[in-house]
Amino acid sequence: MATEAVAPSKAKTLSIGEVAQRAGLTTRTVRYYEEMGLLFGVVRAPSGRRIYSDQHLYQLRLIERGKLLGLSLAEIRELAEVFRQTGTEKSVIERSIEILSSHLDEVGEKLEKLISYRDLLAKEIKRLEGLLQG
Repeated sequence: MATEAVAPSKAKTLSIGEVAQRAGLTTRTVRYYEEMGLLFGVVRAPSGRRIYSDQHLYQLRLIERGKLLGLSLAEIRELAEVFRQTGTEKSVIERSIEILSSHLDEVGEKLEKLISYRDLLAKEIKRLEGLLQG
């Protein structure tokens, strides 16, 4: 994703090292996410240095959360596009609802599987504890 050159603002800005550290990522990963279109709104100082904000930190945390849920980078990019939308056109809003609803359904299915797996693990622990006791 292309970055824009702008004058630094008075708002708190973060270097790539700072934003990476706060997100628990490497600087290379932050750059990769930007290149893949997952991280948007990154601007450059006149010196060419990338300028990050708390909004970018929030985006990075959403990306990582999506990965933890098993979403592909393509799915995460699609979600990032939804969050990036600022228009109020009916078609944009409808598409955003469609994408988010689909992901909500997928998360629900994964949650059900995780709960089932958790219950299975708990039963196995009880079985093994029973073997120890008697």
